[in-house]
Amino acid sequence: MKRRLIAGVAIFATCGMVLAACGSSGGGSASQSSSAPETSSSQGSTSSGEQPPASSNGSGSSESSGTAVPNLGHATILTNWFAESSQGGYWAAQAEGLAAARGVDLEVKQGGPGIQTIPQVVAGQADFGVGNADEIMVAVSNGLPIVAVATGEAQNIQCLAYHKSTGIKSFADLNGKTVSRVPSPYWDFIKWKYKLDKVNEINIGSLANFQKDPNLVLQCFITQEPYEIDKMGMKDVGYLEVGKDAGYKSDLTMLFTTKKLAQEKPDLVRAVVQASNEGWAKMLADPTKTKDLIMKVNPDGDPAAFDYSIKVGKGRPELRVAPNYGIMSPERFKELKQQLVDIGLLKPDFDETKAYDMSFGQK
Repeated sequence: MKRRLIAGVAIFATCGMVLAACGSSGGGSASQSSSAPETSSSQGSTSSGEQPPASSNGSGSSESSGTAVPNLGHATILTNWFAESSQGGYWAAQAEGLAAARGVDLEVKQGGPGIQTIPQVVAGQADFGVGNADEIMVAVSNGLPIVAVATGEAQNIQCLAYHKSTGIKSFADLNGKTVSRVPSPYWDFIKWKYKLDKVNEINIGSLANFQKDPNLVLQCFITQEPYEIDKMGMKDVGYLEVGKDAGYKSDLTMLFTTKKLAQEKPDLVRAVVQASNEGWAKMLADPTKTKDLIMKVNPDGDPAAFDYSIKVGKGRPELRVAPNYGIMSPERFKELKQQLVDIGLLKPDFDETKAYDMSFGQK
């Protein structure tokens, strides 16, 4: 099973790569570059002259109330890691036919190590990307033409696993300890908040190393590693959660697109957002089709780990703000902005409202 990492370490590299890409590509996307003529509809612009979305992607009906479904064309979502349940709403939008029912031929593509969704979306290699709220805000502050349109996990699910024998009770106890982590904004925030100036920081390691070294603290995800740790027979393990315990407000697996696509094809963006939002509810209610698609795309994934993640999601509805799946919170963006200012990643005068657009999330 491939352990999920975070993309925060690539924020500055991403900004440089994208600024170069903007100068050479104009930021167009597959949907944006289509030469098909457009006709107006009651909601906005739709593409014509394209093949209708395939109905084999799921069970969604192409007609829900006797009215013709608009042909909004093809759209792609690039995820920021291998296919897994943490991106489940997006996979469900395809697997359950929820996007097709809204007139979108949706294709979700899995990411992986080295995949940086922001530069690829800006360069037009995907219409939508999945990313963390902090990296999206930093990218926007650096002039990159992207905007968040929906959220996935509405509480940061990153955590630090530790052996209880170390006596660790809170993040403040990490001074003097060895922490295996990826350099990223969440870690900078924790160091700032808890005044951690005596931590031995090392690059992210394996669960095998964590098992061997009772003094090691390991970065992980609360919806994933506890299953693996228990499976390995480790029982004396505790978890410090970045969202719940430290209060870091960066949502993970946010859906973003280019401002150009949001402005020129609002119907397409709205359809993808609403299909994804409904997808989270569908996956938690019955994950069968979503799981089948994810396991097909990522055959190295562990089906039992997927099941564990779904169980955690059902038991902790606050992770996705049930039943308002996918709906972003302006207050969280405001709080995150201040946290990023505190650690020097944003300037105090940055307007966080430029990083998101709530207009596509309505049911």
